[in-house]
Amino acid sequence: MSPKQSSADRRLFSQLRSEMDRMTASERVIANFLLTNRQAVPFETANSLAAKLAISAATVGRFCRRLGYRNFRELKAAFKFDVAVAPWPIGEGLRSMLQTGGGEPALQRDLDLTIAGIIEVYRRAETREWQDMVALLAHCSTLHIVGFQTERGLAAHFASFLQYVRPGVRVADLATGSFSEVLLDGTGKDCVVIVETRRYSRQAQLLARHCRQRGLPLVMITDKYCHWASEYTPHILALPTESGIFWGTTVPIHAALALLVNGVVLALGDRVEQRLAHVSDLYQEFVGHVGKPARGPRKKGGDIEP
Repeated sequence: MSPKQSSADRRLFSQLRSEMDRMTASERVIANFLLTNRQAVPFETANSLAAKLAISAATVGRFCRRLGYRNFRELKAAFKFDVAVAPWPIGEGLRSMLQTGGGEPALQRDLDLTIAGIIEVYRRAETREWQDMVALLAHCSTLHIVGFQTERGLAAHFASFLQYVRPGVRVADLATGSFSEVLLDGTGKDCVVIVETRRYSRQAQLLARHCRQRGLPLVMITDKYCHWASEYTPHILALPTESGIFWGTTVPIHAALALLVNGVVLALGDRVEQRLAHVSDLYQEFVGHVGKPARGPRKKGGDIEP
């Protein structure tokens, strides 16, 4: 369930969206954070937001004045969401673990942030925007999935599961350096998925730009700091990645990818079961599972079946 918004909230978000194209790069970073990270805004200060976005506190102040607020504190007052101080449920067992589990504040904070991130993903899965993305993933002709840097593993994991449940899923080849299989061979009936978090690869933005120019539907799965994704597609999953440990967390992204696969399964229905049965038969013939050796080629009338 999404948090309730006041009329002031709606005016502010409408203003942010309408003025985004006329903002500086730093201002777009702030605006994007406000639009995609609404529940966290009341807990930020001008200094903490500046540090998080790698900009100056003075830039945050100028941004607020541009929107008609004296300072960041006054802008925050417009965020009147009906949310609790702790927007995630904590049962007695989990509360006990937080209080006694090792005494490490960083791990406790990381657990809190991870739980909040997963809950946000599940709430997003109830929205119309999410269902529109599922429809693209389920019914496009060919689905091209690409990840950059450390996100390559996430993209490959996502593609591997989708290859089990629908045909025409491809992992884009980064080695060629041209994306010709996407940009030259792809059609308007295809769909491209980019998985990328900051610091963003130049290739990711360039590929997104070419997708828009060629009319290729694009789904961006990214973090809440990606201010440029909205220039190229309306289909954006901006997910929480903040953590209490060294690396930003990818747990909410994993959760989102799993739920997207589940959505595709539900959208395709009986066709998934038929495909899974065929895939399972082929795997058993070529490889086999533990405790059950591969069958080997089947014979019919003395000939080996292909």
